[in-house]
Amino acid sequence: MSDFHLVMPTGSTALAGGAIADFTDSDTVSDVVSMAKYQTVYFLVHWGVGTTGTATITALPIDTPGGTPTTAIPFQYKRMSAGETNTAWTASSSLATTAGSSQVYMIKVEAKDLPTNYEYVYLDIAELVNAALLGGCIILMADPRYNEDTLDTVTT
Repeated sequence: MSDFHLVMPTGSTALAGGAIADFTDSDTVSDVVSMAKYQTVYFLVHWGVGTTGTATITALPIDTPGGTPTTAIPFQYKRMSAGETNTAWTASSSLATTAGSSQVYMIKVEAKDLPTNYEYVYLDIAELVNAALLGGCIILMADPRYNEDTLDTVTT
């Protein structure tokens, strides 16, 4: 069984994936992923250049692909901004990022925190301070519920 199921979206001005210019412009979202076969999903929100831009990050569950999101759910996060940063997990349901170049936020969402009958989750990354950030969001699905070498596609 694999340790992680990796999800690398292609990215666009509306979808955070691999590094794209000004990825937080307006209201950016990650891919929507299904947690039906996983207990944990990690979203790695990253940017290199961008000394003044900030954003608010929330995890939003939906019941069906393309459905309307409900209230933001709790998650845990770590901020990495220097070599070998290993801080404790911090619990939150909304995260205001810190201005500065070379930032990585690891957001951990657990299936147990989804509302009843909700299977899907994504990150909303809303720009607070307008400044171009060259970055994106990589998704790692973890803790599979089934012992399979390769699991089904998780994106919608």
